Amino acid sequence: MQGYILQMQKTRTEDMIVKILTQNDIKTLYRFYGARHSIINIGRKVDFEEQTQLGFLPKLKRIVHLGYKWESQQQRYYVWQHFIKLLYRHLVDVYEVDSFYFELLNSGASKLTLQNPKRVVLEMYATLLQHEGRAFAVLENQMQCFVCQQGLKERVALGRAFLFAHRECIGGRIFELDRIIAFLQTQSTILLEDDEVDHLWEILGLGL
Repeated sequence: MQGYILQMQKTRTEDMIVKILTQNDIKTLYRFYGARHSIINIGRKVDFEEQTQLGFLPKLKRIVHLGYKWESQQQRYYVWQHFIKLLYRHLVDVYEVDSFYFELLNSGASKLTLQNPKRVVLEMYATLLQHEGRAFAVLENQMQCFVCQQGLKERVALGRAFLFAHRECIGGRIFELDRIIAFLQTQSTILLEDDEVDHLWEILGLGL
């Protein structure tokens, strides 16, 4: 079975409780002496086996790292891990998932080899918003500030989940409304400048 490590927690010993996103669910598994294994790290794609234990968490067995070349590049790996941590918080109370989330990570991980990591992650997030129906809600209310409910013009500030607002209501950087709409509709950052990408990355850090 394959999956991505979303979260890991060390016990009083060197054992670990590990959360892994698979195609169908988020598994909570127990790994004896997991702290000694460098394979177990947030964002890693792994192949593994699950062994049921009566009255206790299933064991994580025969774990193999399915690595990507970019994992040796600190900046790319940092951006990837940051997104994985945000995704875990987003799915923290979820046990069963559809295959979208696993395939989203597969697609993003493949792109990270050659593309700007922040752009890759932002496009992944725009795809997630669309899948969850939240991009439609944002675009449907594109001419209204989510704070004061008053009309917007051609320049807007962005809140968490890229909700549109007046700068006077939430502060922060100003974006051209049509460029953000194009980004959410196409799930592509091609029309965005690097400084816009950097600021969107900071907003993404507020949470999914």
